[in-house]
Amino acid sequence: MGRVIPGGNRVGRLLALDLGTKRVGLAVTDPLKMIASPLSTLTVTSEERLLKQVLDLVGKMDIELVIIGYPLHQDGRVSPGCQHSRNFALALNRKGIQTVLWDERYSSLDAADLLREAGLTRKKATGKLDRIAASFILRDYLESQPS
Repeated sequence: MGRVIPGGNRVGRLLALDLGTKRVGLAVTDPLKMIASPLSTLTVTSEERLLKQVLDLVGKMDIELVIIGYPLHQDGRVSPGCQHSRNFALALNRKGIQTVLWDERYSSLDAADLLREAGLTRKKATGKLDRIAASFILRDYLESQPS
């Protein structure tokens, strides 16, 4: 995946989104764009509110680029969630925000494994899973970039 959708040219941090229908995990880089850290988890009440929340974060944190998880099937086929990711990316683009759709296969599984290894129950892991998955998406994106 990794296609940049033009929409802006700001300089700053990177933000990753693990989009879901109920929750959205957020992760952000440090100002030097070297470290991906889980940020928070948003509860989805409406697409409009989610867009506003993300736009507010982009402004407050000086976000240069938003990396949006693109949920392909294991075999690489497009899943139903891919359209949701594309639509959200386009909504951000219309507001002047540059986005990248990024293959998020296994990010949630890897996050669940990490939380299980940390001894967290499924109930205690709710919310944490989404932001950790977002940090894995962001880490994978950072690792793919030339040094």
